[in-house]
Amino acid sequence: MKPIITLPLYLFLISSNLFSQTDEDLFLWLDFNDSKEITDPFYFDSEEDDTDISTKEKVNGTDFKIRGLGKYVPGVKGTAFKFDGFSSYIEGRPDFKYNEDEEIEFPEEISVETWVSLGAYPWNWAPILTIGKYKITGFYFGVDSRGRVGFHMSDATSVWHECNSYIGQDSRLGLELQKWYHVVATYSPDSGIKLYINGHLENTYNDFTFDYGIAYSQIEQGFRLGMNRIDLPPSDPIRDWATYPSRYTFDGILDEVKIHKRELSEKEISKTFKANKPENEPEFASRKFPAIESSGRFGANYTRLKFYPEWDALWPVGDAMDVVVQFDDYPTKLIFWRGTRYSPCWVSENGKWMADQSRETGNNWFLSEGDREEIPTGCIEHMSDVQCRSSRVAIIENNDARVVVNWRYLQMDVQFRQRDLENETGFGEWGNEMYYIYPDGTCIRHVLPGIGGWQETIFLNEPGTKPEDNVELEACKLYNMKRESKSYTWEHGYPEFDLDEANIQLINFKSEYKPFIIFREGGGFEVFNLEVRPEYSHFPWWNHWPVAQIISDGRSANAPDRTSHSSISWGNPNGEAAIYGMTNDPDNILVDLARSWNNPPEIELKSKGFKYQGYDYRQRAYVMESDSNPSDLEFILRASENSPLINMALVIDNWKGKNIKLFIDGKEVPEGKDFRYGFEYDVTGKMKAIIWIKKKTEKDTNILVKS
Repeated sequence: MKPIITLPLYLFLISSNLFSQTDEDLFLWLDFNDSKEITDPFYFDSEEDDTDISTKEKVNGTDFKIRGLGKYVPGVKGTAFKFDGFSSYIEGRPDFKYNEDEEIEFPEEISVETWVSLGAYPWNWAPILTIGKYKITGFYFGVDSRGRVGFHMSDATSVWHECNSYIGQDSRLGLELQKWYHVVATYSPDSGIKLYINGHLENTYNDFTFDYGIAYSQIEQGFRLGMNRIDLPPSDPIRDWATYPSRYTFDGILDEVKIHKRELSEKEISKTFKANKPENEPEFASRKFPAIESSGRFGANYTRLKFYPEWDALWPVGDAMDVVVQFDDYPTKLIFWRGTRYSPCWVSENGKWMADQSRETGNNWFLSEGDREEIPTGCIEHMSDVQCRSSRVAIIENNDARVVVNWRYLQMDVQFRQRDLENETGFGEWGNEMYYIYPDGTCIRHVLPGIGGWQETIFLNEPGTKPEDNVELEACKLYNMKRESKSYTWEHGYPEFDLDEANIQLINFKSEYKPFIIFREGGGFEVFNLEVRPEYSHFPWWNHWPVAQIISDGRSANAPDRTSHSSISWGNPNGEAAIYGMTNDPDNILVDLARSWNNPPEIELKSKGFKYQGYDYRQRAYVMESDSNPSDLEFILRASENSPLINMALVIDNWKGKNIKLFIDGKEVPEGKDFRYGFEYDVTGKMKAIIWIKKKTEKDTNILVKS
């Protein structure tokens, strides 16, 4: 009996069943059935545990060690081991036997066998079981980024040989996700390499110029399951010069891992597969985007959003890491989630997510400025901050009339490096944004002065969905202030936006509520016309962001196995702010809303004791300041067809009253959904009143605010 060893990554011992007197054919057998009892948490308990994991008799005393975050789950027989895709792997070093030349003895013929189920395709090759140095010595039995199974080996001349399974012509993928597969690789000097999947011969390889067998030199580290011994760069990079070797592991379940000391025949393998039908379905939690049940109230809350257990377990965070804004009149939400590096997302009633870009620059493009290891390289943006080292979000105001959220982030490359500014302060490029969110389901995004563009219409695809599952092929509709509109389709390739003076965009989500953006007059949109692969999607489709932890500023998605994103357009906001929101009635709302914001009704102030500061489009609010003598505030809004009133926010600095009453054209409006207010205080105790009025009109309107 051996004690559990606790290391920083919670290292534990598991048993290996090596060949026994009853089965001299086996060199190695990991059945995972001597494991600890299955528990709910994905990660192992970090507290001291004085219990032993039972071990069986074995010939050369090998103990395999689990590192990282892992979990035992129901397997093909008994229990199996689930790798998290990020950190978990298993390794063990047998007490190798040496020959008279002091070389490690290893079977001349081998068959490697296991049951496998994938949660997602690896970012590149990931080992099921390997020994030796990658592409130098030993062998490598693994799965690649398209679900191909492969057995690779080095011969004594240091030539690397590969035998891989095939992929489907339609799906361009190999193994399907979340299904059990029985996979076997055999090797003998006479037959070469053979691959079997579910009892059927899949591929063979015997292109050996000189067959000296597998080179088992430099294998003293022993076996490893789940993680490469050297980091590999993710496959399918958009910019290989801005994609780096990345730490990742196998994302899936392994059970009944065996090495036989001979080449199994096709008949034996088929018989084994047919005789060992899985007792349990592979266990994978849903990987749908975080969902929040509606609270029925308008306001913002800190929370800890949950995605799926493996990803959640990575984050050493508390219960106030994310921000969710909800509306009492609308089923939509605005979510600031660490999975998007806090890039805010509008979420529809059926869970479709709309994001946007941060401020973004670039550096060392095509390595034109120097060594990529020495200077920031590639995209300089929030997407690179995979651990949210600098990106953070804070609720600034939270009252019945409005919510204000601040998002601040360092623009960095994928190595967490920043560009310095000409002032050489060392602070680099930062983005700082304010979100003024109102009860009518809209917000103003105010991007404070900085460097780099900040608007790109981006939608997210949760695992299991492609871009076409989330937007219609007729994906975009543009409007201008003249009430002209035009829809655009991606069915036959990129469209060309040709509606004159279009500063309003609607994205045709497969939902009732659809996201929109409104720019200042003079702003406009251009189609994102890069990086589409028509054989995969009508739209650009990448999965290096959100959620992912790889070191890459761009990776094409080959399958809907991971969280991904797609882009529709770039925009020129022609100012420091834009309106965002979701609507189910765009044709009757958007142009009037754009006019009311671009050309707000003028105010004729009738009261004394107040100073009108003007209309601040960056808040979508009229701003007043009260003098030291409190009095009632009265003014006339001069609304018209070209300057309509579409709801109103009023900010009164230095307000003195404790309560507020509202009268419109002489009639009192009771506090409720048509009239809301709140108070905010600065550090000196000075009070600010925020008033929200729900009203649509093109006529002059008298407003009276009484304390």
